[in-house]
Amino acid sequence: MSGSALYNAHHQLVAKVRGESLFDRDNQRVGFIKGNVLFDAEDRKMMSLRGSVIYDAANKRVASLSEVKESILGSVEGMMSAALWYCFVR
Repeated sequence: MSGSALYNAHHQLVAKVRGESLFDRDNQRVGFIKGNVLFDAEDRKMMSLRGSVIYDAANKRVASLSEVKESILGSVEGMMSAALWYCFVR
């Protein structure tokens, strides 16, 4: 991650954030964040963050923020790291 963008191992843009919306590298809106919940472009719930635990749409535990931080080098704490990791890397 660098600022509001997520890059792959080859330093190619994978996703970026503008406001509450997530965009792919072709600048297509692929999701948005409302509170601590991540939705896809069709308003379907993808994941939620409660405390430091990430849950999928069926409320099944997926990971913790500490596991996410280990997955993304240079990530910052907070919802955006979890959302981008879940949406584009998992």
